Amino acid sequence: MEETKELFRALELAHYAERFRESTFVIALPAGVSFAELVMDLKVLAGYHIRMVLVTADPHFELEQIVSQANKRGARFQLLLLTDLLFRPEEDALHLDFQRVQTLLAQEQMPIIAYHGADGAPQSQVQVAQGADAAGVDFTYVLAGQVAVRLGASKLFLVTPLAAQLRSLLPRTSVQSSELEGLPSRLDEAGLPGAEPLCSFIAAQLTRGIPDVVLLEGRSAHLFREVFTYDGAGILFTATRAARIRRADMRDVTDMTLLLRPEVESGAILAVPESRIEANIDNYWVYEIDGMLVGLAGLKRYNDHAELAQFATLPRYRGRGRARELAQFLIEQARAQGYRYVFALSIDPRMWEFFQYLGFQPIERESLPEVWRQGYDLSRPSRALLMEL
Repeated sequence: MEETKELFRALELAHYAERFRESTFVIALPAGVSFAELVMDLKVLAGYHIRMVLVTADPHFELEQIVSQANKRGARFQLLLLTDLLFRPEEDALHLDFQRVQTLLAQEQMPIIAYHGADGAPQSQVQVAQGADAAGVDFTYVLAGQVAVRLGASKLFLVTPLAAQLRSLLPRTSVQSSELEGLPSRLDEAGLPGAEPLCSFIAAQLTRGIPDVVLLEGRSAHLFREVFTYDGAGILFTATRAARIRRADMRDVTDMTLLLRPEVESGAILAVPESRIEANIDNYWVYEIDGMLVGLAGLKRYNDHAELAQFATLPRYRGRGRARELAQFLIEQARAQGYRYVFALSIDPRMWEFFQYLGFQPIERESLPEVWRQGYDLSRPSRALLMEL
């Protein structure tokens, strides 16, 4: 069993590495957060050809020694101190030598844009950089946002100890841009006041074309978990995106296998090898958001009955009605195809409530079609529910 888990973990790692290969991530590390804590994460991401730019405060002049030591151990960090050459306030804009940054990224080096000062950049620079959307926000975040926009980054990571508090207060670890307006008041009620400036700043970055902004703790392995696991480790803020339900195809098999894995490990559903998914690919439908598979379910045929099976949703995308939307879609598919009944089974009480909410009624498993019972392990403590179409 442990060997199987390790293989699935390797599959998950390779899958995400390929998805983000050649992507650019910008990471904002403010004063008070240890760069040394992230060195191993950064080396791993760089090893999978993910381009990264770190923007950080260095008030105690510590980075040069840390970077030099890391490079001796195989890292490819390039420290860029903000001098007149790299950082030139001119009129209303900040100017970085982006050509040099792009060159370093093309050489598979990681630029570290650093500045000194305990409270961020000199006040004159902050005034140039900060507009209305950045008032009250750490200068490191402001500068990192500008870098992310200029580089066309796919993700902007804002490292902050607030990430842990937010994870405990929010109902889910993903927030759409349409939900940001009311978030500060909700956080204030939950005991985390003063979130308005940060929420406004995040909303502005999404508006400026950064697809994802992630709040993340500055602890070892958290950046790795956020990039390479389904559950993640931070709070993901995304622009509201197009969603659709479509029939699964062979390109989805790895995503589907990984999406089902937590349900299999919990015992909620039986193990489903990739070969079986491939053989029955026409039975599956997926919920997709901007090309990313976030949910799936199967519609299996047994004479005049159809079974809704193998529901799975990415943890951070739960709680927004996507599973319900997918179930209702499949019920309509079954109705359009002339089935008389749809049924579902689960050992999870939450799924019993889910199907009853949709109009299913509990029934005895023995009343289901013989062809279904021949292939099912009736020793499982599952309950059956049925809807007549």
